[in-house]
Formats: sequence, C-alpha cells, structure tokens
Amino acid sequence: MAKNVTVLQAPPSSLSVLTRGLRGILPVVGKQGKLTPETALPDRTVELTVDVDPARVGEYCAVVGLKNTGEVPVMYLYVLSFPLIMDLFLSDDFPAAAVGSVHVENTITRRRRVEPGEKLTLRTSVGNLREHRKGMLIDFTTEFTDASGASVASEVSTMLIQQRTSLSGEPSGPAPKEGRPGAPDALLSADGALIRHYASVGGDRNPIHMSPLGGKAFGFPSSIAHGGWTAAAMLRVVEGHVPDAVVYHVRFGRPVILPAKVGLYVSRDEATGGTEIVAKDLKKGFPHVTATVTPL
Repeated sequence: MAKNVTVLQAPPSSLSVLTRGLRGILPVVGKQGKLTPETALPDRTVELTVDVDPARVGEYCAVVGLKNTGEVPVMYLYVLSFPLIMDLFLSDDFPAAAVGSVHVENTITRRRRVEPGEKLTLRTSVGNLREHRKGMLIDFTTEFTDASGASVASEVSTMLIQQRTSLSGEPSGPAPKEGRPGAPDALLSADGALIRHYASVGGDRNPIHMSPLGGKAFGFPSSIAHGGWTAAAMLRVVEGHVPDAVVYHVRFGRPVILPAKVGLYVSRDEATGGTEIVAKDLKKGFPHVTATVTPL
C-alpha cells in the first residue's frame, strides 16, 4: 500500500463517478500520453470505512439471482471496492483516462465469511503497470479489515488501458475453437431492465450498460451486461458450496450483448477441490467469463 492516505468520509456518488468518467473523453493534458512500465502512478491509498448495509446486500442478492442467506456474497466485495477504484482511476493525477479501458480480471481472496451489518475498512491503491499485447495492464488492489483490524479479504481488479506496446506484434496464440457447445449445466438470462437495476445497486452507471444507444456509442451493437453481474450470477451453480475462505478468480472474455441468454459449464478440479465455471455463448461457444472457485 502507498504511504499517502486519502480518507473518504463517504463513497463517491454514482453521478459523480459518471460525470468524472465522461469528462475523461475530453482532451486533458497528462491524460493522453502513451504509458510505459515506468510511468508514475499515484502514490496514494484511498481509505473508506463502511457499514455493510443488509438491505443493499439483499437487493444485490435478488438482482444477481442468489439466495439472501445472511452472508455477503463474494462478488459483493468488488461492489464495495468499486467507488474507491474509480476515485483513484478518475483522479487528476492518474496518467490515463478511464474511458475506453477494459476490465479484464478480478481476484477476490476472502479469508472468512463476511456478515451483513459488519463495519469494514477498505484501502485501495494502484500499481503493477505492465505491458500486454493490447495495451497496459494495471492492478487496483483493495484490502478489507474488520473493526478489530484483522484482514478479512483482498480484491484485485485488473484493467487494460488500450494502446500499442512492444508486445503488440506478438502472436496471440491459437484462437479458441468456436462451435455450438453441448447442453449447459445452467442458463443465465439478462435484459436491459435487469442490468439497469444492477447498475443502481452496484453503482456502475457506465453508459455502455444503461441503454442500447450508450452501447452503440462505444462500438457495441447494443448495451452490455456488467462483467460484475455475470461473475456474481455464475455463482448460482455452486451456491451453498462456496467455502468461507476462498479465492474467486474471474477472467473476462467477450461482453454479453443484451438481451442475452448464456450457458454455464461447470467442471471440478479434484486435485485442488476447486470448481471452474465458464459462461459461454450458446451458438458459437466462445467464453464470456471464465471463473474458478478455489478453497483457500
């Protein structure tokens, strides 16, 4: 974690995040240069203490299709961290614009079960800027501690800032085979109304999720589902079997174009005791999200 700490009294509102994000479309000195692994990042931690609201947890469970069992779902930790990530990403001293970036991975390490009503302190910092074929990868890391100061969880959101790098000419490797997959173990369905509801609960009102016009403005044929919604909803297939201490790793592939129905394909790793869940397109078989649930 960085040495400099900015303590927030409340999370930034979703309207503030949206306004600051859209401002990033405009030319801003210091935001348009090409990044390198040596580019300086904000040496700062953003801190926020929150009471985990049971009502909001219940609404979250409903919109992602999980039972409200009195436990905070694993992916809800990402929802709690999202405002702090955006506060850093949209700050004046951040060297790249958030608009146009792509959320490519999430890793949540939960050390124990989290209960609604708990008080948690979140501390988010940014680092590990590195090259990728399609741009620069960067990690936003959030640490969660409880009222006693004990570590509860950590969450890493990896973003891709698209640009050319020294790796851009490298081969991408063999393309995954496409074709109609077999019968799924479960189905996920989503439409615009459901995803707008998720946006209101999760706080991410990016225009690409809010309307077909918003999606088209960023090059999609319609609006798209939040990756966070898909990653959370996929856990339906292991509901009741997620360990209290667990690592949930998610890799995002092609976006889910709304309205959509995707297949979930589940396999067990007997060596680790973990489970792999892949959300696939039902016609062409390409992955939207690949996730692993591994006991810690």
